[in-house]
Amino acid sequence: MLKIDKAILDTDKVICKNISKFDESERGLLSQNILAQLRNFIEYISQKIYSSGDDIDPNNYNEKKLAWEYIKSQGNLNFLYKFHDLLQKSVSHYTLDENASERLMLKYYEYLLKIKKFLKYNYNIEVLNNIYEFPLNLDNDLYEFYSKVSREIDKDNYKYINLDYSDKYYIQKIKPFFINEKIYYEVTFTLADDKVSKFDRIIAFTKQNILHNYSVELKIREAFIDILGKKMSIKIIDNWQVSIRSCELKNFAKIFNAQPINSASREYINLMKEIKNSQMGLVDILNLSEKYYIEFKNRVLLNARTDHFVQLIDHCRELCLLNRDGSNVIKYLLHRMNNKIIKSQLSDKQCYKLSNLYLKWGCIPFDNMPFATSLVNHNPKIHDLFDCIECKGREHEFLARLIKNNTEQKEMLFTPIDEIVGFSNILDLVTKYNANLYHKHTGRKLIEYKNYLYINAYVDDCLEVIQKLKEFSKQKVLGYSDSIKSWIQTGSYLIDCEEKQNFLKSMFSDS
Repeated sequence: MLKIDKAILDTDKVICKNISKFDESERGLLSQNILAQLRNFIEYISQKIYSSGDDIDPNNYNEKKLAWEYIKSQGNLNFLYKFHDLLQKSVSHYTLDENASERLMLKYYEYLLKIKKFLKYNYNIEVLNNIYEFPLNLDNDLYEFYSKVSREIDKDNYKYINLDYSDKYYIQKIKPFFINEKIYYEVTFTLADDKVSKFDRIIAFTKQNILHNYSVELKIREAFIDILGKKMSIKIIDNWQVSIRSCELKNFAKIFNAQPINSASREYINLMKEIKNSQMGLVDILNLSEKYYIEFKNRVLLNARTDHFVQLIDHCRELCLLNRDGSNVIKYLLHRMNNKIIKSQLSDKQCYKLSNLYLKWGCIPFDNMPFATSLVNHNPKIHDLFDCIECKGREHEFLARLIKNNTEQKEMLFTPIDEIVGFSNILDLVTKYNANLYHKHTGRKLIEYKNYLYINAYVDDCLEVIQKLKEFSKQKVLGYSDSIKSWIQTGSYLIDCEEKQNFLKSMFSDS
């Protein structure tokens, strides 16, 4: 047996053992032990692919590095890199936002299924044999519904009705579901329009692995499934294509005062195909090694008469690799490419604090601390931030995000320091966070008081509300009791308890 094969199978045994021990809380998969094993597992698989059948040392660092550069650049293998990158993020940070933990578990299962099928199909290596024990927690009714949907997706000789969905769309949400160890997706999308609302959302189903962060064109058909004896219409996506809007490319180019790409050009057509085929976003492309980056540019410029976007992406790459001011804003905008978001950041004047880019001064706080601050008129989701911005060395931002979430989502104005887990040297992180705050944002300061942490502005606002209530409590509503008595006697609303009536009569008589 090859050494690299033995390393893969030995690691697989450890992972399977961990899967069999998952508890009801599902935290087994999130333990540091299995995270490390999963990272090793993916690295060994990547080395095997890169070695092309030769036996290699599984722990050779240089071999690992070369394998990673290759894997990142290959569209059909990119899922290995993305899974490894996901595992590199600290779980305690990734799950800061509510519902993120469930999303993370589904993502793990999706990637593990892909690995299982990939190794079996390409190398006849059996792994993850107890993956059916993975805790998906799908109720029976939902499983039955998804089973019927999956059968319609898989039909080859269907009598289909092609629907007229010729516009461009934004993907709002992609939720994987799994039937018989096959991967499908429930896709929520809207028209790619700056004024679209959440009430305009459409749901469809597919087995296509659609990128969520750029506008797309979709080929959709109508199908029918039987639910409780009645026919239910569903939409199925049979194909898709990346199709970034012209206005988005034009407005993004304005940030650099650069020539925009024409959506009718060969350069644009090649770029859209390249993004789909490689399954890489524009930030992933920026981070390619020089060799693979040049190969990418050559494919985009094949038979093209212009190089407007390639010149622009070169500028972005230089800015980001050198970590210059404004690079975090640029990474996020490249990752999302949403016209409304881009326009909100645009300025008609250069900002010397952001490398003289045409960005608003309001972008500076986000550029300094992207995991703890919003862009102008836009609140980025944490999983989008992880996808495009390096999180190493940003513990102080995650701490501030935790305190903010506790206040806004859990109604905890004061967070006990003793209950904060996943952070060390907490008071040092508080000092670092406060030192990095934009000078006009003193209300966002973290304050330590009697072994609790709180955000300055939230407490100040609460104190102001309490003071106002005290002032109002010293006033009385004239004629209040008589008015309530009349309402009770003549009104149609029945108050079923004398005690409630008495409370109503006296509630604002003296306050």
